[in-house]
Amino acid sequence: LYPLNALISSQEERLERWFRPFGGNLRYALYNGETPTSANAATRRDRPWKVGDRTTLRSSPPPVLVTNATMLEYMLIRSNDAGILARSQGTLDFVVLDEAHSYMGAQAAEIALLLRRVALAFGRDPQELRFVATSATIGGPNAT
Repeated sequence: LYPLNALISSQEERLERWFRPFGGNLRYALYNGETPTSANAATRRDRPWKVGDRTTLRSSPPPVLVTNATMLEYMLIRSNDAGILARSQGTLDFVVLDEAHSYMGAQAAEIALLLRRVALAFGRDPQELRFVATSATIGGPNAT
């Protein structure tokens, strides 16, 4: 889970390196507002480890979903995204929050509530999940 689309996109090269050796047996999706509705057959064939369109994501969700809080909210309420949840029941095990230092105050409370709703929508008790918080920002003695 990333707070900004730019951060999601910045991880694409790293994800490609990690998933390519599996040849499509392990897949991921980058899901944000720029994700196209459909992808052509050549794109799917050339990169079988990446679910690069909404239609495939909804019909065959991958085990790794890279997204942001807004898209998670949409996934919970949009009927078009119901297939992601229906086909992923009981499969959510980890939630990784990048840039964790940016979640403070009311925004942190909203994220906490969203993650509880997401867990339940995926058919999991929130206490069953493992949450990982990451941040490249390390505060010093004068950090605010």
